[in-house]
Amino acid sequence: MKINLRSNIAKSIVVAATLLAVVGTATVLATMDDRASASSAATPPAITDHIGVGYRFADPLVPVETLAGQAVGFTNGTVTVTRSASVAVAPDHAILNLGVEAIASTVASARRTAAERMTAVLEVVKEAGIAEDDIATTMFEIAPETEWEEVVVTLGDETIRRNQSRIVGYSVRNGIETTVRDLDTVGDVIDAAAVAAGDTFRIPQINFNTSDRGTALDQARQLAAADARRVAQLYADSFGFILGPVVEMTEYGMGPAIRADVEFATESGYGARTPIIPGDLDVSATVQVSFAILGATRPASE
Repeated sequence: MKINLRSNIAKSIVVAATLLAVVGTATVLATMDDRASASSAATPPAITDHIGVGYRFADPLVPVETLAGQAVGFTNGTVTVTRSASVAVAPDHAILNLGVEAIASTVASARRTAAERMTAVLEVVKEAGIAEDDIATTMFEIAPETEWEEVVVTLGDETIRRNQSRIVGYSVRNGIETTVRDLDTVGDVIDAAAVAAGDTFRIPQINFNTSDRGTALDQARQLAAADARRVAQLYADSFGFILGPVVEMTEYGMGPAIRADVEFATESGYGARTPIIPGDLDVSATVQVSFAILGATRPASE
């Protein structure tokens, strides 16, 4: 009779391994159970309830100081506030966009008139003390001038009336940007340019600005950031949670410069001086800040 030793040995090994695995698993489970029991006896659970606003309240038996340094692992454990602040600053220069627009039956005629009037404007602007570095061309455009007319189209036995555009001339627009650093002369520069350009004169807008915008913007940022923390702490005190560090911050655009629309006195040509009153600039900053929520200072029932 032949005995298969290899088969018996293999079976013995499998049985032994199975017994070892069972014993080992029982030992590990017992050890884990002992540790869990010891841990449970030493420290009560820190988190006992979960409410729908995105954070959990601590068990009232756990002192607050045990939670202050620990980040609680919940999904939306942040409070987010958006705050704005502005700083008023007196402007120290104005940016004028001056232009001319000439309309004629031909491009050549319109261009020639616009060139002559813009040359005259540049001369008086320089005579007013504006440096060449503070003058720049911002726009030059040639466009057709059209009007609508009714035409009759015959298609077989049918007559159709329709409107179509017709070119009646051409317009040439030329614009410059000038920086006036003496605000007391802004009205004088406008008046001189208006006289030089005559009926072709155009002034799209005036912007007032300050060379110290960076300093004012930094002050607005500090005020907005401080207000964001104040409001977040107010919510923390109201809802009973511990406010943590900043986890995310976004800054939005700063406020624009002051723009002024100017109307000219025309009772006696351009004889009356154009009044310009700039007022103050509001330099603003807006921040959105998310703060971590570290725990609670009172139970959810309060």
